[in-house]
Amino acid sequence: MAVIYCGAVNEVPVYVQYLDITLIPATIFFFNGQHMKVDWGTPGHTKFIGNFKAKQDFIDVVEVLYHGALKGKVMVTSPLDPRDVPKYELIYKNI
Repeated sequence: MAVIYCGAVNEVPVYVQYLDITLIPATIFFFNGQHMKVDWGTPGHTKFIGNFKAKQDFIDVVEVLYHGALKGKVMVTSPLDPRDVPKYELIYKNI
């Protein structure tokens, strides 16, 4: 159902910029090369910032993404309790 890759941000600067990875750890999901998005209830839908509270939380997200992708969706709703999703503020510089 899933393959997990870890990448060092200093080794792939093109993707860091393209995926706007400004905070780490950042978890980004893909299905057959398609960037999958999750409505976490936060301003950013493109990645999960921070640590998952439990291993089961990560498994639940992967399952929801997988089943949503099989149905042709590119965005799914997070199965996590909103209290378990780290909150952060988007800070824009030089706008």
